Amino acid sequence: MAKRRRQSSAKQVARARITISAGIGAVVALVAIVGIGYSLGFGGADEPYQVLEDRPDGDGDVEVVEYFSWACIHCRNLDELIEGWKQNLPGGVTFRRVHASYSGPLRVLARTHVALERHDALDANHARIFRAIHDRNRQFLTAEAMADFVGGYGIDRETFLAAVGSAATASAVDRDAAQAAAIGVFAVPMLVVDGKYIINMGVGRKQALANLDELIEELLAQRGA
Repeated sequence: MAKRRRQSSAKQVARARITISAGIGAVVALVAIVGIGYSLGFGGADEPYQVLEDRPDGDGDVEVVEYFSWACIHCRNLDELIEGWKQNLPGGVTFRRVHASYSGPLRVLARTHVALERHDALDANHARIFRAIHDRNRQFLTAEAMADFVGGYGIDRETFLAAVGSAATASAVDRDAAQAAAIGVFAVPMLVVDGKYIINMGVGRKQALANLDELIEELLAQRGA
């Protein structure tokens, strides 16, 4: 009897290891895919941005959206530049981030991003999550694992779990995913202006931000801002 129990326990451990490995493998494969997309760019190598001709022109504030993932090393490398860049936004310009949710593991991170933002705990955890994943090889495959990590940093564990599992959070992630699909977001990081202009990230991080600034200046001038 004891031998059968030990065998059953060993099988359960093996199954758990396979499940965890599969989840980690999915994240690694996805990061490889988005990394390839990032390096390829689009159109001419020096094009500053792509214009989606079927999208309407904006007429209010210029909106800049960074599509990113905490699991993406290119996003982590861009993040420090973005943090400095957004401190000097001119009037009439807004900035926000949207976390990619292409897969189950990324959806956990996307829901985390929405939940932390809604409870004003994103600033306390944004860089921490990047460091945990890329510097310490942490894997956040469940909301409970993330709750253990963010609890006490701008939000308590119970509040986080309620927020991350709420229908409102799921709806926000679905809405962002639908908007990304409509625009044609194929890789991260990706910078999109007014849902119409996609900045070419293949030219390098600093040049991409310089091109973004030039586009913002042009759009503000057109709107008389």
